[in-house]
Amino acid sequence: MRNSRECGTPARLLTPLAEAGDAAGFGAAWDDYRAAIAVHAAMEDGVPGAGGGSAAMLDHCFDGAAGAATFKTEHVEEHAVQQAVTEALPLGAAAICTTFMAYRAFAEAHLRHEEDIMMPLVARLPVPKAPLFAQWCVSAGIATGNFEHFVAHGVRSLASFGSAKNTSEGATRVFVHALKTVCTSAQWAQYLPVARAAATPGIWASVIAEVPSLEPSLEPTPALP
Repeated sequence: MRNSRECGTPARLLTPLAEAGDAAGFGAAWDDYRAAIAVHAAMEDGVPGAGGGSAAMLDHCFDGAAGAATFKTEHVEEHAVQQAVTEALPLGAAAICTTFMAYRAFAEAHLRHEEDIMMPLVARLPVPKAPLFAQWCVSAGIATGNFEHFVAHGVRSLASFGSAKNTSEGATRVFVHALKTVCTSAQWAQYLPVARAAATPGIWASVIAEVPSLEPSLEPTPALP
């Protein structure tokens, strides 16, 4: 899922809070962000006994081309930079801003690495992709016990702030459609209400107007012969 990362992109939500010196607001948003991004990392790296992760899936399908071990190493490094931000929270606005800007630079470089390596490989996967992602990637996210938070955080953030390349409506639609694409029917039935509740009614109406199939109850009934 490309937008599994985009939902946690720190620039639009966290940067204004850090720059404004809003330590309390930043701390609450940072806790939400860290919880969501931990699920994202699990979906890439895998969880023992519950899905090998998207990077390992791409290595399996493309003879090691994704470099799953490199992404795991980057996640270890990212966690260390995250921890520096967390430790700065009680130290005041200046410390928060300094450590967060260092984290943001690292996180955005990691995102570019994902986009450069993983996205072209995902595009080359055989269709249908859903069973592959459901087994390797979504299952790992679910195993963290925090997948509903990941879904809600992603939808809420994109509906509020959009993304670097999309409006709020467009970014939310892309994320939700990507989520449905990588879920089984049973998984989507579980996470659709979470996504719906996290969006504002206006954003959700716009999303469904563009992609009615996201709401199975709105799909047209086939005409009788």
